[in-house]
Amino acid sequence: MAKIIKVRCTGPEQHENEIDLDDVIGSDVVIYGNPISTGRDLPAQIVRRCDICDQGKVIVTREMIEQHL
Repeated sequence: MAKIIKVRCTGPEQHENEIDLDDVIGSDVVIYGNPISTGRDLPAQIVRRCDICDQGKVIVTREMIEQHL
């Protein structure tokens, strides 16, 4: 099930963007109950373009991701 969070862009109108956390962090592989270490940690921040305007950026921080996991 996808977890969606809403984050405002940094543009002048601060549009609300929906970010799919499954798309951002990917999926984990589990075999026989033990997770496989992929060596991939959560990034400090992820910056994306606003879906609505050209000026704004959407910044998703590690803390935002951890709150919703």
